[in-house]
Amino acid sequence: MKLVRWMLAVASIALVAALCAAHHSPSATMRSVVYAADDTDFPNPERGFSRSKGSGAQARAAGLSLIHVYFRLDAFRGSALPQTFIDDISRRLAEARASGVKVVPRFTYNFQKEPFHAGVDNDAPLPRVLEHLNQLAPALRDNADVIAFMEAGFVGAWGEWHDSTSGLTDVAAERTILRRLLDILPKSRSIVLRYEGDKRAVFGRDTPLMASEAFSGSSVSRVGHHNDCFLASDTDWGSYRPTPQRSIAAAKAYLSAENRFVPQGGETCNDAADAKPYIGCTNALKELSTQHWSQLNADYHPAVLALWKRQGCYSEISRRLGYRFRLLRSAYAPTVVGGGTLRAKIILGNDGFAAPYNPRPLELVLRGSAGEAVRLHLPQDPRRWLPGAPITLDVVVRLPSGMPSGTYGAYLALPDPEPRLRGRADYAIRLANQGSWNPATGENDLGWRLRVD
Repeated sequence: MKLVRWMLAVASIALVAALCAAHHSPSATMRSVVYAADDTDFPNPERGFSRSKGSGAQARAAGLSLIHVYFRLDAFRGSALPQTFIDDISRRLAEARASGVKVVPRFTYNFQKEPFHAGVDNDAPLPRVLEHLNQLAPALRDNADVIAFMEAGFVGAWGEWHDSTSGLTDVAAERTILRRLLDILPKSRSIVLRYEGDKRAVFGRDTPLMASEAFSGSSVSRVGHHNDCFLASDTDWGSYRPTPQRSIAAAKAYLSAENRFVPQGGETCNDAADAKPYIGCTNALKELSTQHWSQLNADYHPAVLALWKRQGCYSEISRRLGYRFRLLRSAYAPTVVGGGTLRAKIILGNDGFAAPYNPRPLELVLRGSAGEAVRLHLPQDPRRWLPGAPITLDVVVRLPSGMPSGTYGAYLALPDPEPRLRGRADYAIRLANQGSWNPATGENDLGWRLRVD
């Protein structure tokens, strides 16, 4: 981490120098700001450890922004869903919204017993699943703003797409269910599958998403992954299904490329002898980083989580799950004419394991001494701000012609785009810098003082 930060800092200085040269002006005409990192752990939307127990309010009080919710359909294998059940889903999603968290939901017809019990561990036949999906569609669409992403569910034990008693692990059935889920949720939301091989089978392709396909709204661009036995063994207890034609290394390389553009979540599940070579901090950090994890269960497996705490990496994992953006340096022209063009450069780093996977606007907010705000849209897409190389924002924006003269502070804002969440600071992205975050507005202070004439 120290080496990465040093490289980012060196690159940022070079880029600011290049900015000054590009404007054919001496460096004195540009004012620069260097930012101090904030190494504390704090919640940010749609990333991090998630609670699988308790309410959204309890998760938020614990400093988390995600909850994982199982919606149990055991009682309705042979019938339509009652309206009271659907109303309860809407209520729970509304409670999440009120609490400032988002939800990773999964619907399942059973929690498999050990050993298997016929009649207890059944799932439902395909027509029943589709009937239930049609009933659930309005509640899921109406509350999609607080769905971070959705686990495919419905099929097999725990809704994990294995051991179906109704033949639902057939590729045709999986394709039918996945397509219906994709139709129900808006194109801004992803469905994640338990096994990377299922995505390859459903879409009939072994190649991962390309950057040019990402975030296009196509079906293949909206399907990610969850691994519910992360680090459990050499195959993660069957999460990887090696064949003579495809190795575990190939599967991991596929996920590493895919997960630059889709969510990766899940949980650990084993601390027995077969997991010992894999669950330690060194390997865990490597796998979380190379596979670009965004979400992980904070409640399971307790022994693995306790091991990470003993070995000292739990807090790092908590900070780095998903994205962790940090201002490095900026340079700006301190004086601009109303109606003229503001030019600046902002350089950030991403110290997280991944980038955001849902749409998010980027705004430069100018606030005057009387509190008036001018919001300027920036074209860059934060979903493409991957870890590693510096993120350079070339700012070239025209100020409104009627903008009042005076001195303005400048803020970088990454709010939630959904109307019900747009103005809420708890759904805006906070940058990891000392003294920059405004919890009232959900904006990050750039430390600029602009004179508008």
